[in-house]
Amino acid sequence: MKHLALLATTAVLLMMSGCATQVGYLAKQGRYLFRDGTGTRDVKTLIADPATPEDTRQFLKRVGDIKAFAVGTIGLKDNANYTRYKELGRDHLVDVVQACDAASFSVYLWSYPFLGKLPYKGFYEKADADAEAARLKAEGYDTLIRPVDAFSTLGFTKDPLYSFMKKYSTFQIASLVIHEQTHATLFIKGQPDFNEELATFVGDEGAFEWLRLRFGADSREYRDAMGENTDAGTFMRQLADLSTQLQDVYATTLSREEKIARKAVLIASFQERFAAQAATLFQTETYRSLGKITVNNAVLSLYRLYSNDVPLLRMYWDRRCGGDLRRFMEAARAFAKKGDVKTQMRAELGLDKAPP
Repeated sequence: MKHLALLATTAVLLMMSGCATQVGYLAKQGRYLFRDGTGTRDVKTLIADPATPEDTRQFLKRVGDIKAFAVGTIGLKDNANYTRYKELGRDHLVDVVQACDAASFSVYLWSYPFLGKLPYKGFYEKADADAEAARLKAEGYDTLIRPVDAFSTLGFTKDPLYSFMKKYSTFQIASLVIHEQTHATLFIKGQPDFNEELATFVGDEGAFEWLRLRFGADSREYRDAMGENTDAGTFMRQLADLSTQLQDVYATTLSREEKIARKAVLIASFQERFAAQAATLFQTETYRSLGKITVNNAVLSLYRLYSNDVPLLRMYWDRRCGGDLRRFMEAARAFAKKGDVKTQMRAELGLDKAPP
């Protein structure tokens, strides 16, 4: 019974619906989660073991240093996350489905016990994700299925490291660890946008600060991270511009069919421009090789979810916290006790006041 309780609890935390009709779904995903949580090895033991491959040892040491920085400097929660390691025969953990209305930016929300409503649902088997996406598409939603390489169980289990993470860049693994530790530190029911924007902002800024301390601002590691970040910002602005154009269409009195037709034209034009400009627009090969990317409302809503109000968080961090991430997290936790965090940040910054 203890194992069944663990499965039920952790399955809920894997972005899963908890209604009565989803019992089979919960049990299935819970079994997979339990499977991936077994067979892990203690990180300290692996580092000390002379039989451990050197690339694995260096990876584990680096993650330990990143986590120590996240706890000691940023003030994130000190728990047992990333103290276990597992060799895994795949390149990601789960496939996550997101959906958004085809003629507006109204996202589909799944209900979760304890967590409220969230705009994503995870599956260990790709076929299950495909089926959920097909169901929503038939109901008039644009859909997106994306691979997820890590998620936080918010302290209910020990989130392990997996072998496929070794291929990530130094910046990517630092950002990932700090992102997920931010979730484990502060997760607010009913504020999904803020939760993801907070983890994105603290993850990236924390990774940059760690890189500066460990390698220096003139290092290859730091310069590579800056290139990745610059390209990500450029990409986000491209999608934001398209979102603005589409939002203008969705706000009109056109029929649903006319809005969808107009959307198709705008997206096709965007894809054509993007394919033509990608080679010169971006610094890194990751973004240069995107080519003609797939775009729909679900894709755009993903980027809106993770980055829409990051400029607000950055402004508050800079103006009210002196660029100190620990002070920023303390302020976020204090705001969380009072209500909507972003509303309170805007009020302190005077952004909710009418211009003179």
